[in-house]
Amino acid sequence: MEKFLGIVQDGRFSVLLPRSECCAVKLTRIARPASIADELAASHEIDLAEHEGRAIMVTGVLPERKGWLYEANVIDQAGPI
Repeated sequence: MEKFLGIVQDGRFSVLLPRSECCAVKLTRIARPASIADELAASHEIDLAEHEGRAIMVTGVLPERKGWLYEANVIDQAGPI
C-alpha cells in the first residue's frame, strides 16, 4: 500500500507524488485480483465530486496497468487549488 498526493480534475485523480510521470486514475475500494474486469472496478468506484479542484492524499495500490488505483482510501484533503 502506497500513499499518493494528487489533484482531482474532471472526476479523476491526477497523481503528483510519488510518480509525477504517472497518470490520472479513477479510485476503487476493491482489491485487485489477477484478472479483474474494469466493469467490476467501476461498480466500486469512489465518487470524487466533493474533492473536485482540491489536492487529496490517497492510499492504495497502483498496478502497472493504468486506469485504476485499487484498495483506495482518501485520507486527507487540502483546500481548493
